[in-house]
Order: sequence, then structure tokens, then C-alpha cells
Amino acid sequence: MKKHSILLLLLMLTIGLFAQNQHSNEYVNKFLSIPAISVHTVPDSSIFTNKNLRTNTPFILMFFSPDCDHCHKQTKELLAYKKELKGIQILLLSVAPYQEIKNFYNEFGLSAMSNLKVGQDINFKLGATYKVNTYPSIYVYDRKATLAKAFIGNKDVQAILDALQ
Repeated sequence: MKKHSILLLLLMLTIGLFAQNQHSNEYVNKFLSIPAISVHTVPDSSIFTNKNLRTNTPFILMFFSPDCDHCHKQTKELLAYKKELKGIQILLLSVAPYQEIKNFYNEFGLSAMSNLKVGQDINFKLGATYKVNTYPSIYVYDRKATLAKAFIGNKDVQAILDALQ
């Protein structure tokens, strides 16, 4: 009887682990390629979608909060690497109110990077896809629009560039 109980317990654990692994694979597969994007960008509230993404061009998606000190640091570093990032499309997203995002855009002079867009993730739609709970969260996609690397928290821009090699 004891052997049957242990065998049954092992079988249940194996099934549970398999089911959990299936769930996590489904979660990861949601963003292995760039998911559907539809956000309002600053300074003019224009809509940015996947149609705005250039083909065969790396893409960086960074979730941020305008009042996050780590996000301020990461944004300053992006600006410091403006030349190295020139050929990469960058989208910074926040769920903050639009005016706060616009103030952040203006405060950091982000219009200086023509390849960088800043937008509002309305209703946390993309944030929910990625299950974002830490700012900044950075997702780097290669030329084939495949996830190259994900970074949670601040990351040196050189490490981000290295992920694209």
C-alpha cells in the first residue's frame, strides 16, 4: 500500500510539473516574436503599431515609469549611446498618465533620438503580455524580430548591444 501511495504521489508530481512547464512555455511563446503593438506616442498622441516597425531592423522594447530613478538612469544611458543605437528601433512604454509620459519625454530631450519612440501602454495591454512587474524591463529583438534577450532592471547599453551580436 505504501509503495502504491508513493508511486501515485510521484505520478501526480510529474503531471503537475509537466502542466506547469506547458503553461510557462505558452507564456514565453507570447513574446518570442514581437507581439501586437498599438500605443499612443508622445509628443502628438499618434498611434504606433507593428506596421511602424522597419523590417530587418533590431528592436528594443523598454517598459518604464516616469517616476522611477532606475528608469531615469537607463534613459540617460540610452541617450549616451545615441550613436551606437542609431540603427535600432526603440520603444519606451509606460502605463502612467499621458501627460506624465510627455513630461518625461521632454525632460530627457528624447526627441534627439529619431529612432526612439515613447508611448503609453493603455490598460497595461503589453505589460500584461510580458507580465511586467519591475521597471525598467527591456526586451531586445534581433533583425528577424525574434527575442534575443530580456533584461529585468537596469542594464548597461553595451550588454544590450552585445545581445544583438
